Amino acid sequence: MKTYINFLGCLLLSLVVGCAHASPSMKPVASQGETLVAATAGNLNVQIIIITHELQIGKPSDGKPSVTQSSCTYSRYPCSIVERIEITVNGNSLFIPRSVFCDLADLNNAEVITGENEAVLTLYGGDASESYMVKIEFDSDKVKRRILSSAIFPDKPLQKTIYSAQVLED
Repeated sequence: MKTYINFLGCLLLSLVVGCAHASPSMKPVASQGETLVAATAGNLNVQIIIITHELQIGKPSDGKPSVTQSSCTYSRYPCSIVERIEITVNGNSLFIPRSVFCDLADLNNAEVITGENEAVLTLYGGDASESYMVKIEFDSDKVKRRILSSAIFPDKPLQKTIYSAQVLED
């Protein structure tokens, strides 16, 4: 009986997390290759390319190893690793620090929401207890902030990274 209740709890959690990700502007992210996400509003014309590749991590029946050597969530076989993210605003490419994407894997969906002068790329990855979301905030000049949260508690960030430009002088 306890196993049955645990199963129902996991199923309900999966449904709640899955429904939280449903949005007409969402785009599924390819497990390998390029995914284009674009939006225009206000003064911003945004195009984002997410480049991924697959990594063989065994079979689901193998289970998650005690020590992992990648950012895989083990919710997808093979794992899908984010190799690079390119952001272009009004035709100008932004510099994207590696810390924006280097720990992302098993993305499911992406969406970009633009405001008058700023935009937010939201990425949804993993599944069930391994589900997460990342918000990448940027404007026409630079990436400003990255916020990582569990998809179960999206309003309680686990990490916040603030990016600032440093000018080197002679």
